[in-house]
Amino acid sequence: MALSRYKLIAQLLTLALLLGLALWEHLMRHYDLILPPTLMAIALLVSIPLQCLDRLHPAITDHILLFGGLVLCILEAPSSNNPMLWLGLSITLSYLLLPPLPALLLTLLLVPVSLASLGETHMTAMNLVLGWWLSLTAATLALLLGSTSRTLRFTLRPWRDDRRPASEFITRNLEMEVARASALDRPLSVLVLYIPQLDQAGDQFGGHMREILSASFSEVISDNSRQSDLLGEHHANVFWLILPNAGEPGAVVAAKRLSDAVTSVTHPEIGSLESFSRVCTLRAQEDVESFSQRLETAANKLLEPRA
Repeated sequence: MALSRYKLIAQLLTLALLLGLALWEHLMRHYDLILPPTLMAIALLVSIPLQCLDRLHPAITDHILLFGGLVLCILEAPSSNNPMLWLGLSITLSYLLLPPLPALLLTLLLVPVSLASLGETHMTAMNLVLGWWLSLTAATLALLLGSTSRTLRFTLRPWRDDRRPASEFITRNLEMEVARASALDRPLSVLVLYIPQLDQAGDQFGGHMREILSASFSEVISDNSRQSDLLGEHHANVFWLILPNAGEPGAVVAAKRLSDAVTSVTHPEIGSLESFSRVCTLRAQEDVESFSQRLETAANKLLEPRA
């Protein structure tokens, strides 16, 4: 699975922070605190290249970051002038790297453990309630943001219910983007994508296999697209990727990048996914009906039998 460039940047920044922290502890002669950030930095130095080469699942690197980050928070908090900030950081880190429910369970246990490590002066009912309240608030925000993300993006997981937006939803979003692009005189392109293996998976192995492949496909598209891009399934196995503020050259580059990324999705029965795509760019003074017709024509061309 293709690694999100944003996650890679975050991991590299974390690596730099850990190396800087280890160097700082060395300069301050806190030799007992050098080992944790050094070991975490070494683990990331090994796991990041393996992850980029698809030799290591990204979740393993996330768990390394989480474990090391929690250990650092527990070790650094007692010597800090504001130890409660480290507690808040550990809770935030948990929700960044774990799904909401596991993060909630972890932080409910983590709060009393962290307070106990700070000593009796901090192990108070007020701090305990404050820590749990912060954890519950973070869980609520994570669930709300996750729900919004699933509504705006076609990002499925095989263990979730089918939450695909209907074709009417992506059509309404296209109408809004066309109106915005026309009003602001900004470019707008749509990448029409066809994934033939989804046809094969549904016919040969049933709907569950199709959903697994759909989940992997949509996640790869999400990881390799901008935050403002919007993906939706318009017809069976034909997707629209709306690219605001993207002219034809930028959309062609995005199509090539996504085509390469989609090939990273593999399954023993199907092999690697492949995608066929066409770029349609909004013309000057073109209305949404005409633009939609061109998108339909592009989709029909993609669905034509190939020699």
